[in-house]
Amino acid sequence: MNSYLSKKKMPLLVSLGILIALFFSFCAFSPDWRDMISSYREEALLGNLIKSTGGIYQSASITGWVRLEGEMPEMNNPEKLALAIAEQLGMSRANREVENWTNQYARGAKIEGFLAGGQALSIQGQSMQIEPDKMVTHAMINLQGVESRKSGYHRNRINEVFCGIGTGHVSLTCAGVIEKALNAEELLTAAEKMMSIAGAKVEEKTVKDNLVSLTGFSPRLVNDIRYTGKRVNLNVALRSNRAEQVTYVYVASPVIFAEY
Repeated sequence: MNSYLSKKKMPLLVSLGILIALFFSFCAFSPDWRDMISSYREEALLGNLIKSTGGIYQSASITGWVRLEGEMPEMNNPEKLALAIAEQLGMSRANREVENWTNQYARGAKIEGFLAGGQALSIQGQSMQIEPDKMVTHAMINLQGVESRKSGYHRNRINEVFCGIGTGHVSLTCAGVIEKALNAEELLTAAEKMMSIAGAKVEEKTVKDNLVSLTGFSPRLVNDIRYTGKRVNLNVALRSNRAEQVTYVYVASPVIFAEY
């Protein structure tokens, strides 16, 4: 009897095994699945680099900029551009704040609000006169309070919007804090250690009294940008604050777009 039942169960187990194998094969070749895995690994690496300094991980944000291309209604209208991006990203219409500014060479608009998940979103549009008969328009985005393991989703959404209007770049930045104001030597040592852990070759270095910033390329990260003939995808920065007796740590891929 037991032998008979075992023989009946065998085809079911084989079929179940085949279905499971097909499911994981589909996931392995699915662009969305690959993006999710890649984003998770990227976020985990950036967080570990902060912890390697003895710092405490605090938050993640997504920043980006895009330059408009082609003839578009928003080309010379920064507020219209910022509003269009806000709608596409799902910014709540309640409690939006809009600010416009202008000077001799440029004009712009900034819209601040929140996504349905509570993340703070800031969008800036700007048109600049670079020649008497030529205007350049671009937009900048800053999304704060990105929850763990959701960075890939938000980055892809912003990239989708950017691809529809021009050429741009999107960056994930993780921030942390060391409960001590490091001196200049300690700042550089910590930054170089982070780059070493990531296996990154340093391409650019900025060293000031209370700030160190290193930029390079790590084979462990996917998204990269090229400028002045260099390929980079990792930017680490540490800034000490002697008044507060802390050091702020920032790690981004491909680079830090926001102020720090």
